[in-house]
Amino acid sequence: MAALPPALLELRDIVLPLVGMTNVGALATRQTSQFLALHGLTSIDDFNMIEPHQAKDLIKQSSTRHPAQAMGILVQNNLTGLIWYVKDRARRGLPIDPNNIVLDDLRRGHLAYEAYVQNRDKGENIKSLEKWCDKYDFDDWDRKVTETLSLIYGRNYCSIAYVTRPDKPAGWDPAVDAVNDYERLMYQLPLNGIAFEQDNETVFSLIQLAVVHTQAETWIYDHVAGRDGRGAMRALRSHYEGEAELDVQASKAQQVLDTLVYTNEKTMTFESMITKLNKAYNALKRQGQDFTEKSKVEQLAKRIKNPTKDVQITVAVETMREAHKADYTAATQYITARMAQINSASINAPGMNTRRVSEAQSGGANTFTDAELARNEWNGVDVRDPWRKFSDDEWYTKLGKRGQALVHAKRHPNGRGGRGQHGGYGYGGRGRGGRGRGRGRGRGYGGGRGGQNQNQNNNNDRNVNETSTGDRASAPAGGNGNSVPSSVSTVSQSQASTGGNDRGGQNGNRFGSNRP
Repeated sequence: MAALPPALLELRDIVLPLVGMTNVGALATRQTSQFLALHGLTSIDDFNMIEPHQAKDLIKQSSTRHPAQAMGILVQNNLTGLIWYVKDRARRGLPIDPNNIVLDDLRRGHLAYEAYVQNRDKGENIKSLEKWCDKYDFDDWDRKVTETLSLIYGRNYCSIAYVTRPDKPAGWDPAVDAVNDYERLMYQLPLNGIAFEQDNETVFSLIQLAVVHTQAETWIYDHVAGRDGRGAMRALRSHYEGEAELDVQASKAQQVLDTLVYTNEKTMTFESMITKLNKAYNALKRQGQDFTEKSKVEQLAKRIKNPTKDVQITVAVETMREAHKADYTAATQYITARMAQINSASINAPGMNTRRVSEAQSGGANTFTDAELARNEWNGVDVRDPWRKFSDDEWYTKLGKRGQALVHAKRHPNGRGGRGQHGGYGYGGRGRGGRGRGRGRGRGYGGGRGGQNQNQNNNNDRNVNETSTGDRASAPAGGNGNSVPSSVSTVSQSQASTGGNDRGGQNGNRFGSNRP
């Protein structure tokens, strides 16, 4: 009988026994021999043409054909791991030596395949990239595109982000220089072959859709015919990250470093200041201008102004200087969290929400910035859903008037009236009777049309027209729909009563709760 090929012998005597198949006894009754004969396998390389999920079918067919030599789930899992191991080595262009395979390779292969299936399924619903806008910072857009591509899996059993991977310096070896296995895989995958061509076309379709009808579309024109995704991204990077563009970015970044300071949350949030600062440092780093950790920490400390001489801010800055003087990242994490605590405590401190007449004219305590409207929490209360039911403790104790106003503003983000303040339900106009708790269509905290408050007997016996009150109620309507006979005009703001938070608006004397 002719001798068997070495590759077949290695598969039968080394690889399949490692999977868990028996290889002892009569040759015809061994699980290894029966498995090879049934499926026509001749070498370990044949597993590269089998999908990992087909391991279950291979085991089932063998057990059905040879019920006395049935194989269990552990053999099936190991076979899945072996198939993945072979395909992984093949896609990376690495040799496969049966003598170097160990059981841990099969187990890691099985886990890697399970992770691949989960990640692949998550990315199947992603149909587009971040739309390009000429006002965007290209570096931010590029990063978002890369992150999205890393969630979409292609023909190489991995994310298609490898198609747009940036070029590395000459001599850079992924096997040695990559920071982790993900980066190693991204740079070991070949940029040719059938799998790459299909992934490359997928990337082009996504990029073309992201830049269509924008100025960026002109820079990918040369790659339309070949539907070259990698070429399209390289063209965009060449233009937006070219030497001339980087010089402009570096100049802008330096200007930011020269002028950027933090004084309070109203002028600029601390988080925004840190974001701008980091972008500036990154832009200069791309131009070869780097800063030491110590210098960045020291400059950060100097940018934090403290015009109110708040001792908490002073202590926080000094603590950052001393505890994190050589670690800029740790310094920013510490000071950002500490400033958030200080600012939150200041906003919710007793007496901070007292409303004055001057604020009624200019929005004052009831004007909210976009950053404030985006807040998810107020004094420990979750305000992400402003329409949910708040408990008495949350509404009256923790939120307070300022927090209640924020909830109303979130409910009606476009309800801005008067001088641009947020309107809302609840607090009636500031009339002679003070800020009533009416449920009518009051100005609430800021602008809008005059409140219509109802008294207990549903009768209104006069009409008050305000001419310069800024946010007071103007025309209460009777509960019975009848017009009112008399009219009194108030000329100046000073004539308005600023007290009586628990009293009615213009005519009402008792009103319902402000709670939703």
